[in-house]
Amino acid sequence: MDRRLKSGVHDVETARKYYSAMRNLIINHRGGSRDERTLEKLGDLSRKAAAAIDDSDCKRLLSAVDGYAADLFSESGHLKWARAEMPGAHFLRLQILRELDAFHARLLQLQFETTRDAAARLAANMRPDRRSSG
Repeated sequence: MDRRLKSGVHDVETARKYYSAMRNLIINHRGGSRDERTLEKLGDLSRKAAAAIDDSDCKRLLSAVDGYAADLFSESGHLKWARAEMPGAHFLRLQILRELDAFHARLLQLQFETTRDAAARLAANMRPDRRSSG
């Protein structure tokens, strides 16, 4: 496995754990009212996930989660997101889950790219002209 994935800069497994915790938090908390404790917990998980992955797309997705969550767990911020077919809190939860799933997909992409690059290096090192004779 590429060292980037295991370093503090690109620790996909750690970021994936925070993703799961954030997803479970949103699934288990309805929102639609002021809930500073849940908002703080989600923000903490989001910051830790962002710290594990040095990637601008991941940071953008997590920033969107934070923005939606601020309205979801506020007294009235969720009201502006109401739709004819669903309350604003429900809409925001769906948006947050969408952003979290996009974050997870990006983690998988980063992991794939790193694995592909490592495989290419390994293949290059195994070429007869690159191996040491001995």
